[in-house]
Amino acid sequence: MNLKKVIPLKSAILSLVSSALMLSIISVLSQVKSSLFKNVGLVYLDINLKTATANAVTSVVTFFRGIDTVGEVTVLFLATTGVAMILSSSQREGEKLDYEKSFILDIGSRLLFSVIILFGVYIIIHGHLSPGGGFQGGVVIATAFLLLFLANPNLKLNHSILTLCESLSGSAYVLIALVGFFKLGILLGNFLPHPVSQIGELISGGIIPVIYIIVGIKVGSEMTVIVEYFIKREAQYEQSKKEVQNV
Repeated sequence: MNLKKVIPLKSAILSLVSSALMLSIISVLSQVKSSLFKNVGLVYLDINLKTATANAVTSVVTFFRGIDTVGEVTVLFLATTGVAMILSSSQREGEKLDYEKSFILDIGSRLLFSVIILFGVYIIIHGHLSPGGGFQGGVVIATAFLLLFLANPNLKLNHSILTLCESLSGSAYVLIALVGFFKLGILLGNFLPHPVSQIGELISGGIIPVIYIIVGIKVGSEMTVIVEYFIKREAQYEQSKKEVQNV
């Protein structure tokens, strides 16, 4: 076997350089005193105590990475818009797709739909108490609709409602960020009451649970749109292939 044909020279060189760079970074980091990392960790925990949230990660997501979260949501919105623009043009209005109906998938999707939705909501509203949050819960909610589309590709959703949910959640996120700025002088400032005595309770953390609910609605609606277009496009492709074979 000729390795030059299997592994291009440029790819091999790039891999070696990347590996050497990664080893250098690890070597430098290993020589940094552990007390530095310990001090940084204590700062994060101190800020987390002030936000009165049981999950320390939420302090990083909503304060240190608040603007970054806006960027992530924007990327998801642009991806959804791109998918809609590209795939919607190939779908004919009122077209019925032929598909093989699965009894197990049909019954299973109906039984599991509500359970998955509730699980996604649980992950969203408990994001400030345990691992989870808006992004994770929103994706879980979208998987519930994925099951429905797998069982019936002809299922139609009300895009007006999805668009309304996406638009209102995005506007609400920006509004909360601005209110925090005008009240406390920082974007996404925690302007709602968040006493430390409420740590571990469902209603705690000030604006953090509200932010997670908003992000969950936005991510869930956008991911559902993406799932719908991809599933219907796949079903349409399979139908076109069968029509060509029957000619």
